[in-house]
Amino acid sequence: MNTLTTPRTHTLPPRVAPLLETVDPAVRSAVLVAGGYFEATAGIGEFSLSSFALAQETGAAARRLHRGNKVVYDVIVNDLGMSCSDDVCTLPAAGPAETDLTPLTAAAAEAGTSFTVTRERTLRNRAARAMKRRLRDPAEHPLFSLDGDEIVFRSRQYEKVLAGVVRDDHVVPRCPLLVAEYFARYFARLRAAFPDCARRHVVDVSSLADRDKVTKGAEIYLRTQADPAEEIVLVFADAACADPIALPYTADDF
Repeated sequence: MNTLTTPRTHTLPPRVAPLLETVDPAVRSAVLVAGGYFEATAGIGEFSLSSFALAQETGAAARRLHRGNKVVYDVIVNDLGMSCSDDVCTLPAAGPAETDLTPLTAAAAEAGTSFTVTRERTLRNRAARAMKRRLRDPAEHPLFSLDGDEIVFRSRQYEKVLAGVVRDDHVVPRCPLLVAEYFARYFARLRAAFPDCARRHVVDVSSLADRDKVTKGAEIYLRTQADPAEEIVLVFADAACADPIALPYTADDF
């Protein structure tokens, strides 16, 4: 790994070189870069614009590493009105159903790219259905267990990870499970769209305040669904994204 790091730090912008340190320039890779996150109730703010710019810069650098690399971009929108701590989510009054994406579409057009939008409402529904299936066959999913009405994930780095709760016949996912569903959704997308790429990476730019729940979600995905060709690079930054911190994870790290 160290033999690859030195030359790349000279050719890639200093801000993004650490984010791509584990992307092998000798093989074709599929890379999804997620930046631009915002809450629908608040709209697009400084972190959304800054992280979107960082995502665009990272994607452009990934394409320079290998001419065969495939890069796609995604923006996560919190349209649930959810305010999440490490485990618990609360629901204030809902905001507008749609948000003006013009600042992001304009930035993408300037960079010559496009992006998809993932809504957390969709992730919640998909995660709830998937967890109901897991609970029906606990022997096949031993890392999840019921503790009263709580669905607990057996983590190797946290004392307790609350994945969701059961209310009557319904599963209510918590934040780490939504994050895991996001990774599941987009690694599946990369596998389907770019089957000839030897490696797959999701580079996810998040706020420093979200570090615990995003890391928990990454562990859930990597220990339950990932294959050896997949890597998650968790990137944490302040509102300006001036000095991002990159933490790469594969299934071997847990």
